[in-house]
Amino acid sequence: LSYFLLRHTFAKARIPCSCRPICNCAPPPTFVYLHHAPLFNQPPIFSSLLHQFSNTFIHVKSIHAQIIKNWVSTENFLAAKLVTVYSDLGFLGHARNVFDQCSLPETAVCNAMMAGFLRNQQHTEVPKLFRMMGSCNIEIDTYTCMFSLKACASLLDDEIGMEIVRTAVRKGFRLHPYVGSSMVNFLVKCGYLDDAQKVFDGMPEKDAVCWNSIIGGYVKKGLFTEAIQMFPEMIGGGLRPSPVTMANL
Repeated sequence: LSYFLLRHTFAKARIPCSCRPICNCAPPPTFVYLHHAPLFNQPPIFSSLLHQFSNTFIHVKSIHAQIIKNWVSTENFLAAKLVTVYSDLGFLGHARNVFDQCSLPETAVCNAMMAGFLRNQQHTEVPKLFRMMGSCNIEIDTYTCMFSLKACASLLDDEIGMEIVRTAVRKGFRLHPYVGSSMVNFLVKCGYLDDAQKVFDGMPEKDAVCWNSIIGGYVKKGLFTEAIQMFPEMIGGGLRPSPVTMANL
């Protein structure tokens, strides 16, 4: 890790830096020695640095190297952050390596990995991760269901998708606006229009994406009258039609 890069990194994050060059010879030394002070064993410090420099791979890689060098645990708290920043930058292999090094990843780490798969168009990996969570008794939350349903909708995988739907219903997540919307979208794309309508009717809040999914489902089935009848209901609910809505109609 470059001495000057490290100093700049800490200065930008407004964190005191206790690093010093290995030697004082010219040209400026490349490597630094980092005092093993308590400051550098605190995961929140590195989390803050990752947040500050999440848009540059060399900074993220350098901070990750210091995490390893200072024996800071990457279990869960920092793992989720590292998985997210690597995935956002398109380095999914690095994100997967961090994930695989967790002995038993918590829900937040799994969700971060799922989001990374989706962001990098690796949809087939998401249902596998969902099932792994179930087999390892890792808690499944609303984000887990939302990400998994989005992947299954893209893959038209109704086998695992219906398993996720049942899990969401059993846990009471179908009333959550984003999970409910993901359920409707999945059910419509896989041809379960009646089930999608039941979920839709039971949702206390519906966003434009959800309305577009159900209207598009009726259009796909050739039920144009039903699709047109839903349009005034959408307007009456205070939502403005999007270009997708108009294209469906």
